[in-house]
Amino acid sequence: MAQPHQNDRPMLRLFQFLSPYRRQFVLASAASVTNKVFDLMPPLLVGWVIDAVRGESPEWMRWVARTDDAWSLAIFLSVLTVVIFGVESFFEWLLDFGFKRLAQRVQHDLRVHTYDHLQRREMAYFEKHRMGDTLAILSDDVNQLERFLNTGFNEILQLVVLFIFSGIILFTTSWQLGLVGMIPIPFILLGSRHYQKLVGPRYAKMRDEAGLLGSRMENNLSGIAVIKSFSAEDYERERVAANSEAYREANFFAIKLSDVYVPLIRMLVAVGFGGTLLLGSYWVLKGNGMITIGELVLFSMTIQRLLWPITRLGTTLDSYERAK
Repeated sequence: MAQPHQNDRPMLRLFQFLSPYRRQFVLASAASVTNKVFDLMPPLLVGWVIDAVRGESPEWMRWVARTDDAWSLAIFLSVLTVVIFGVESFFEWLLDFGFKRLAQRVQHDLRVHTYDHLQRREMAYFEKHRMGDTLAILSDDVNQLERFLNTGFNEILQLVVLFIFSGIILFTTSWQLGLVGMIPIPFILLGSRHYQKLVGPRYAKMRDEAGLLGSRMENNLSGIAVIKSFSAEDYERERVAANSEAYREANFFAIKLSDVYVPLIRMLVAVGFGGTLLLGSYWVLKGNGMITIGELVLFSMTIQRLLWPITRLGTTLDSYERAK
């Protein structure tokens, strides 16, 4: 069986550069996971407050607070809210600091490694490849990888935590409502995968055109004396304009697809969110004991916190494709 081309596994190659910083990567990832867990606590707190003031507080809360008094429970939850936000803020600082330092170190190692690899290539390589492509690899492509590691990877990690933690909350509260709220997710994931397949070649075209444009300007500026001696400024300007136009059109070609993705995903999200509100409200109004008002609020806020961040999947996939 033929071995896959190295470009088929960009993430695997990126993680190879992370191996010297394994401890920092684990700590930053752990901070990201912890931050996301505490970030998802406000819906729980709001639901508990509503049930507490209605005299329907959970058993564990009365046990921890050592009281059944609604006002005392409200005070307890208010203090707990401040503590949770403090912890969440601390871990947000920790993950930002960790991933940014890590991204800068990997960017440095990657740029030096790439330059060293290029300068060891045979002269025939440089005769066949445009200088603009080579410079784009050393600058823009490396910077895109740094930006993906700094933001895109953290978003993917937090999205996984979001799915797991929110799923536990939703299905332990009401598995029926949980199923209704989760209806859009398979369609969103399938659509995102299809989107990634479509947008990949478009970003590859952008990189090619960027290389052509860079080569044109690099050659012209290095040979500016020749251009001036032959009074070819207007001619060369038109050539640069043609390359720039091709690059602009390649960008437009990718933008057309990326701009359609998010609105479509938002409509799927609205279906799940609206469905949970409708069914949960019906149960509360019927008074059948399926769900309390506090649990409905908890459920609605958790579904919103779960589904709406998925709309950023397009941005994250864009970041990934640009970094490939």
